[in-house]
Amino acid sequence: MGNKTVLFLLLGGILAACSPLDEPPSGGEHRRPGNGGAPTAPGTPEYPAPTPPVPKPDTVLYCTAVRFPDGYDWQRDSAYGSVPFDLILYRDGSPVLTLAWDEEACFGPDPDRHHLLGGHLYTECLSGAHTRVGRDGEELFRIGGREFLVGLLPDGADLYTLSRKTSGTGFSYRRNGTLLLESDNGIPFGDLSDPSYGPTGALCRDGGAVAFCYRDGTQLCRVRDGAAAPLEGSYIPGNVLDCKLHDGDGLLLQSSDFGLLMHRGRLWFHPDGCVAAGFFLSGRTRSFSAWMDIDRDTFPRQLCREEATIYFSPEATYAVAADAAGKVRWYGPDGTGGEELPVRFFSPKCATVSGGRLVLALTPLDASQPPYLLRGTQQTEFNLNGYISAVAVELSYPAS
Repeated sequence: MGNKTVLFLLLGGILAACSPLDEPPSGGEHRRPGNGGAPTAPGTPEYPAPTPPVPKPDTVLYCTAVRFPDGYDWQRDSAYGSVPFDLILYRDGSPVLTLAWDEEACFGPDPDRHHLLGGHLYTECLSGAHTRVGRDGEELFRIGGREFLVGLLPDGADLYTLSRKTSGTGFSYRRNGTLLLESDNGIPFGDLSDPSYGPTGALCRDGGAVAFCYRDGTQLCRVRDGAAAPLEGSYIPGNVLDCKLHDGDGLLLQSSDFGLLMHRGRLWFHPDGCVAAGFFLSGRTRSFSAWMDIDRDTFPRQLCREEATIYFSPEATYAVAADAAGKVRWYGPDGTGGEELPVRFFSPKCATVSGGRLVLALTPLDASQPPYLLRGTQQTEFNLNGYISAVAVELSYPAS
């Protein structure tokens, strides 16, 4: 198994339009060729009986929120992190789990350590020299060191985790807290806040194997079912922006400077191929966030003229930009977006795309205003003193 390299040779050009598929014939009768067009009933060998339609799954919107006691100014008080609070899991706007914090809790208020996956709330918190990992408020195991999760993958009764130390380099790969592989210098590609890696972060399934990629000095490596191996092939280590496994091969994203240099690039897989998205630089005056279909585009499709987090989906792609002053802007597929709002956008986990619409979890800087979800043009407020820490959309299949 080798690797495939994506080089940006941006020589200009326009994406060719795709021809629409032929329309299927209409009409209710089935007619057999060669018999004068006489109708024949469904179920004959020429025309098997139609199979019943497969029920479509519903989308379920989950989010987590941190609720503090009324009157406590969590945005200003230096006691943040020691004041009691509730961590709440919502399903389609209704609370389904409320966890009250105390000194023995395996969770904290830090939004970066709240993870939504499979309808469950996974948490991590530092406790002395340990890192505690929990699910729905119950501690699963402890890690002997101060680390943070970058990958989280449930597999039946097992839970695979990939974590990095809070200081320095290196990673640890575990199953149910038991160490499977570790590195003193390796740095995994991806984390649990990167939307291009999905809810499982740096860990993924590739051909049935639990897998991830990492960088160790000038060497790129892949891990499949706990076995590490170097990625073979030609690449410039310092130019590799992203590395993901796909059908056993390492797919690399490199940026070649042909008048347009890519920064913080990411690969996105979709049913028909692969997309690259990131921040593009052109000389000193032109820069923009954009995406491009690797197989079809010869030039990026611009979303906005600033560095932003991109949320790709086959139906529509969006970008969200936030600055240190607490201003948030978002941009739609046509390059236009909503007005700048004075809100907190804690991390890329506070947005997702569902059904071609952007879902944003926003917390106003004005503490007198409640946090809210913005789904397209629909706004849903949460009557609490606190903030929304993460949002996710899951598919819910009807019972067979």
